[in-house]
Amino acid sequence: MPSDAADDWLARRDQIIGLGERSFRKSYYPQLRQNIDRLERFRTLLDHTSDFVILLALPEGLVADANAALGRLLGEPADALIGRPFESLGIAEASAMLDALRREMPGPPGDRETPSHSIAFEFGPPGACICLELSYCLAVVDERYYGVLVGRDVTERRRNEEMVAALLAEKEALLDNALVGIVMLRNRQIVSCNRRFEDIFGYGPGAMIGLSMRALIPSEEAYILAGEAAYGAFGHNMSVGDSLLMVKADGSSFWAEATGRALDPARPQEGSIWIFTDISERKAAEERATYLAYYDVLTGLPNRSLVQDRMLQAAAVADASGRKVALLMVDLDRFKTINDTLGHSVGDQLLVEVAKRLKLCLRESDTLCRQGGDEFLILLPGLPDAEACVTHLARLTEGLAQPFSLKALELEVTVSMGIAIYPDDGTDLGTLLKKADMAMFRAKDAGRNTHRFFNEEMNEEAEERLAMHFNLRRALDAGQFVLHYQPQIEIASGLLVGAEALLRWNHPDLGLVSPARFIPQAEESGLIVPIGEWVLRVACREAANWQRLGMRDVVVAVNLSALQFRRGDIEASVTRALDESGLDPALLELELTESILIHDTEKVLATVMRLKHMGIRLSIDDFGTGYSSLAYLKRFRVDKLKIDQSFIRDLASDPDDAAIVRAVIQMARSLGLRTIAEGVESQQVLDHLRLYRCDEAQGYLLSRPVPVADFVAAYRQARATS
Repeated sequence: MPSDAADDWLARRDQIIGLGERSFRKSYYPQLRQNIDRLERFRTLLDHTSDFVILLALPEGLVADANAALGRLLGEPADALIGRPFESLGIAEASAMLDALRREMPGPPGDRETPSHSIAFEFGPPGACICLELSYCLAVVDERYYGVLVGRDVTERRRNEEMVAALLAEKEALLDNALVGIVMLRNRQIVSCNRRFEDIFGYGPGAMIGLSMRALIPSEEAYILAGEAAYGAFGHNMSVGDSLLMVKADGSSFWAEATGRALDPARPQEGSIWIFTDISERKAAEERATYLAYYDVLTGLPNRSLVQDRMLQAAAVADASGRKVALLMVDLDRFKTINDTLGHSVGDQLLVEVAKRLKLCLRESDTLCRQGGDEFLILLPGLPDAEACVTHLARLTEGLAQPFSLKALELEVTVSMGIAIYPDDGTDLGTLLKKADMAMFRAKDAGRNTHRFFNEEMNEEAEERLAMHFNLRRALDAGQFVLHYQPQIEIASGLLVGAEALLRWNHPDLGLVSPARFIPQAEESGLIVPIGEWVLRVACREAANWQRLGMRDVVVAVNLSALQFRRGDIEASVTRALDESGLDPALLELELTESILIHDTEKVLATVMRLKHMGIRLSIDDFGTGYSSLAYLKRFRVDKLKIDQSFIRDLASDPDDAAIVRAVIQMARSLGLRTIAEGVESQQVLDHLRLYRCDEAQGYLLSRPVPVADFVAAYRQARATS
């Protein structure tokens, strides 16, 4: 039946379709579901990654798809970006990337590989830019071309890279500009080093990499010893430091200070860091200092420090053998005169030549040294007795007998020598030096050009000098000094016109001490300067008092020593004495020795002229005994010459003395100077002086030096009887 047939077909069709759906669901749906889930997971993965992903439809350049990271980057949902032109997203170089992708897509899509590209750029407004790094390539999906772009924010990484690069640059600059050489070694070969290390050794940039340290050390033995010392210390986790003799690229040697430490004490050969410093200048300075500590710069002779060592050795040998050691103090006679007249350069050259001569006169076992100035020390070991020293002394004297030729000059030199014997005179160098010095001064006192052995009498004299020095200082503080005055008369009229102030020491135990005993000590110790200032101050005060007592126009004469004139501020001293006393400057006469006037002439002349401008009188003491010269009499505006008593004492009986005195007086009169004779002790001498027209006189015939009260009384008595 037709209707039945139609219904049956529909039923069978539904059955067939139902069967198909069931079959489809059973066979294909699970796979589809699985693929859909996978796509969802992949989408979730893309949306949660920090990198942004863009799918571009080509050739249109439209955004076909994008993940959430791109939305976060651009500040809007990713779905809103779909279908927009890629160039509208504000990404730099977008056009260039599209052009590159389009150039790679000609022809139908196929299976060929397409290259991947990368680019870095900044993204965002000025001041808030971030750095992006993006890679892109061409892809084919369903026979269509797409551009796949993957990018990420690399701002932090770029910042870190820049910081690391800056740190590396700073480190490199620090190393290359360091004042020390820095090197890394592996198996004693240079792995790396800074520029300073290359400079120290004289190599060009990079030329030392791979170089063995053996090339920098002068000998194989030194190389081995340095390695043993270094790696021995490294193995105990210690650093090592030493001064090493090294070799430069040009073969020259120098001293370097090296300090090193292993990177890993367990494997020191694998790596160590070293610091090198060129210490050539310091080493030279140390050697120079060592030389200066033991040798004299001028003569090259040992100095006293080295003599100390030699003395100890000689003494030990002498003790064992029962022999003697002689210590000689050798001093050039009148060397100061040579220095002052010919100059220090000639003096220095003379010392060098004397040192050479002395050295030629000695044995190899003897020691010659320069003590300082013009003094030399000679150590003579192994003498059988003290007298054996005489042979050596004769050889030294003979060796210096020939003149020295210096700068077209011929100089004859003599020496005074003092000798002390070990162990007779002392068992240490200090004691022997002191006693040899005493003996040398005794040789000087004996007229120079001779020698003296030490004896106890010299020791007693030295102790007396030391006690005198101490007592002199105490005497000045305790007010033990007094002034006596010796009258000076005008010969023609017989009137008292002045007085010489003479220092006396009123010692509490010894009474009045002779000036001959203490003045030389005061000169030697320098105490003559404060003592002389005291004399000047007291003499002016007492002379001012004479004026108040009616002793009009009586001049007080005060002696100035050469040391006082050179070391003391004589102008200030005179000014203070005059101001404190109120004495008229015209009533003060300063007596200068000739030795003051001939040394440092220009300076002395200026001082003398300033004293003259103050109104003070000036006289030359002991005229005729020193370096008398009309030259300085013309230049220095002195008022008076005092004729030394050595010419006055025998004036009446010695024609030579008489001739000298007459000549001095006539010369003085022709120069407009007054004359005064000292040491007048007889009427005959006074009569001769009157005959020769000498102006003034002083001496025992007229009066001995007397205390100030007696001087005032004598003046009044003379005036009362006149």
